[in-house]
Amino acid sequence: MSRERVIVYTDTLTIETIIPSLGDREILRAASKGELARAIVERNRVIALIIEKTKIGESFLRLLSSIKRSFPLLEICLIADQGAVPTSSGRVPSEYRVVRPGDRMTEDLKAFVSGIDVADRRDHPRFDWPLKGCLSLDGRSWQDHNLWALSANGAFLESPTAAPEQGSTATLRISFQNSRMVTGCEVLDRRASSSRLPAGFAVRFTRLNEDSVELIDRIVQDALVQTLLEPDYESEIPTLDDETLTIPGFESF
Repeated sequence: MSRERVIVYTDTLTIETIIPSLGDREILRAASKGELARAIVERNRVIALIIEKTKIGESFLRLLSSIKRSFPLLEICLIADQGAVPTSSGRVPSEYRVVRPGDRMTEDLKAFVSGIDVADRRDHPRFDWPLKGCLSLDGRSWQDHNLWALSANGAFLESPTAAPEQGSTATLRISFQNSRMVTGCEVLDRRASSSRLPAGFAVRFTRLNEDSVELIDRIVQDALVQTLLEPDYESEIPTLDDETLTIPGFESF
């Protein structure tokens, strides 16, 4: 298993200044917003983001807010002097840890990193397109669902009332712009509605080959990067090219 990773984005501090705080964790250096977004989306076991900027403006705070929406378990630490983070309320949002540069910075960063709960980290990123899914438990009758949180592991199907029994096996069709994916799946737990998802149930994909997993990872990663860098942009449902449709499990309409 790879080491836990911490992404570092700095204006003035050198990486060598931060290394003593991170123990044996791997450091990923990001020199631009694009590199930052790609590192968050494409690298696994990223547990934290450490940012040092002389001035963190509203546009950068919007980027951080977008990161938090898409990666709620990712911990964010800002290394900043008093007054370096302007907000409408005059306070740094509570979901960010703030460390002041100076003599205590190394110890404060150690405390920040050591306090991170690394449990329940996902192997594959997910994205919330409003897709359509069609589920069949017997291969004959089909039930339509709104489908959310697509990843190479599985997805979430909206269902305000009943849900199949947990552990049931089924076939799932997922519609894109010009094509669909067909895969076997296992029904997981039913969940009540939340701020992120409506009531429904999760499914785990059971018949995806390596090429299919790589394809879903790629289209999810591309959508996430775009969303992080352009929070107001509404990502379009993917259109798959002819070469992609040769991958088993994918077919054109």
